[in-house]
Amino acid sequence: MSGITAAEAVVKDIISADGQATAVKVDLCDADQVAAFLAAGASRGAHLAGVVNATGPAIPLRPLCDISSDTFSHIMRTDVEGAFNLLTQAGRCLAATGGGSVVQLLTTAVLRTLENDAMSGIPKTAISGIVRQLARELGPQHVRFNGIAPGVIDAGIVHSSFTADPVAESVINDCLAKTPMPRLGKPEEVSALAAFLLSDAAGYINGQIIGIDGGYSA
Repeated sequence: MSGITAAEAVVKDIISADGQATAVKVDLCDADQVAAFLAAGASRGAHLAGVVNATGPAIPLRPLCDISSDTFSHIMRTDVEGAFNLLTQAGRCLAATGGGSVVQLLTTAVLRTLENDAMSGIPKTAISGIVRQLARELGPQHVRFNGIAPGVIDAGIVHSSFTADPVAESVINDCLAKTPMPRLGKPEEVSALAAFLLSDAAGYINGQIIGIDGGYSA
């Protein structure tokens, strides 16, 4: 299922539950597109209260020395520059309207490295630095930034390209073998943490990278 198709499926679920949602395709590496996307809500009379960034490019699971410079550059630009554009634009928007919360999805590899997982861990580690920097700089404007660092979750890429490749599958199995809780994480466990961080109940949590990995990073 493509990204936009998956997003449209989520929109249908939200609308069927009497909510409101719209799917929009945005190039995060285009700062103008990101700004227009965030401004669109305000133009419809909505108030931006929170942002969750769960994006990321497809990545090869290989030893770092086997990654070409072109692949490295593409992933770093797509992931890190894309996150920079969204997080800084979201911070500006929220600061201008009295504050809010931003949640960035990362990876447990920012807390504990894993062999053959460099192209997940390295860019997301850079993004975690953006999260912490913005948390300090925009905290006075009541804008909170936090990161969620999931382990192996029973969803998404674990069900697709990762399991189609022997090296990728070995990375998943290695991570699970080193996880004290002997199971995959549940998507609803991650979404519950994101919802909490967006809520007023988490109003004094800022600049944190929170692992949800069954103890892998312990």
